[in-house]
Amino acid sequence: ATPDRELSQIEAIRAVALTNDYIAREHDEMNMFATLFFGVLDTSNGRLVYVNGGHEPVFLIDDKGLKKQLRPTGPAVGIFPQIKFGYRQIDLEPGDLIFGYTDGVIDARSTGGKRFGKQRLIEMLSKPVSGAFEVMERVGTELFSHIGMAPQEDDITMISIQRKKGR
Repeated sequence: ATPDRELSQIEAIRAVALTNDYIAREHDEMNMFATLFFGVLDTSNGRLVYVNGGHEPVFLIDDKGLKKQLRPTGPAVGIFPQIKFGYRQIDLEPGDLIFGYTDGVIDARSTGGKRFGKQRLIEMLSKPVSGAFEVMERVGTELFSHIGMAPQEDDITMISIQRKKGR
């Protein structure tokens, strides 16, 4: 990547700090905050620059399974004004994918009250996978089988993005 491209990725990350300051300043008496994973992907080389503001780890997965967890680089957004959010960068190799989820996935309960759990999710993501569709199908099938007819307590959101193979 050119220095200009890398700089534009890092500049985009400033949106997190601006959002944080707005929420902390305008809604401080309401105790509003949000967790987030905000990334800027350079599709020409697979470089991902990201901020994880207090969100569950996002997983980097290759064809062998779980490769790395992209852990928080700062607190949830909106808690304190003028917080400095760290950013990190990783390079997605061809075929690598990232998988993100909300805590409603790991907190989902069965009819008997048992949570799905982070360890169960990690075990699923540690197995070889051929692509983004497969990982979503695998987790979704297992998760909704676990939930059965239990009432949903929270949002259940998952996302997976894969770098095209052969680039």
